[in-house]
Formats: sequence, C-alpha cells, structure tokens
Amino acid sequence: MKITIQEKKENPLLNRIEVKGIIEFDDITPSNVKLAEVLTKETKKDINLIVVKSIYTNFGQKLADFEAIIYDNMEAKDKIEMLTKHIKKKMEEDRKSAEEAKAAEVETKKKASEEAKAAKEAEAAAKETPVEEKTEEKAE
Repeated sequence: MKITIQEKKENPLLNRIEVKGIIEFDDITPSNVKLAEVLTKETKKDINLIVVKSIYTNFGQKLADFEAIIYDNMEAKDKIEMLTKHIKKKMEEDRKSAEEAKAAEVETKKKASEEAKAAKEAEAAAKETPVEEKTEEKAE
C-alpha cells in the first residue's frame, strides 16, 4: 500500500492537521485501521490521535481518495470528536472488564494476606506449645 499526501492543512484552532491524499493498494480497499497505521509511520504521531474520516475508492481501479485528521493531543481529540454508539459500548465493556480484573486482584491479595496471617498464627501456636510442655515437665 502506497500513500500520497496531496493536501496537508494545519488547523491550530482545533489543534489538528487535516490530511487528504491518494492510496494505491494491491488487493482490497484498506481498512481505516490499516490507513491509520500507515499514517502513523508517515507522520510519527500516535495511532490514537489519528481519525480516518473517509476512504473513497475509484471504480475499477486500485486507487482510493482518503481524508484523515491528525490531532496534536488526546484532549483536543476527545473535545472535538463525537463518540458513536459502538465506541461507547466498547468503552463501557473495557471499563467493566477492568473493574472485574481489579476486583479479582483485590480478592487474591485478601486471600494471600489471610493465608499469610493464618500461617503466622500457626507458627506462633507451634512455638508456644513446646514452651508450655517444657515448663510442665520442670514442675513435676
């Protein structure tokens, strides 16, 4: 896949660069993710800061026009870009799985501390028992 950037427009008010260009590809039209990965290599920006707006293929050719936006920082992207339903759903699922993982980690730490406490109590009880036996033997 080869990318040719035709227009690069700086937008300092919105903290972004608006890019338009042409993609030459061999097999199928590249996905937004693949285009974002290639733009990441071209612009040396994080892939999370790149939003691919459109890819328009030319009929019967292995060419496509694309439009993408490259933000300067995550705050600017979050402020401007709308979250769609499927992105919100994915974020909610990620949040729930993170909470479940954190809860499971807390549980394992609790169990480990309880086991360590029980082991210490068992050691203390084992140390106390022989001392009592020795004192009883001396008393007789």
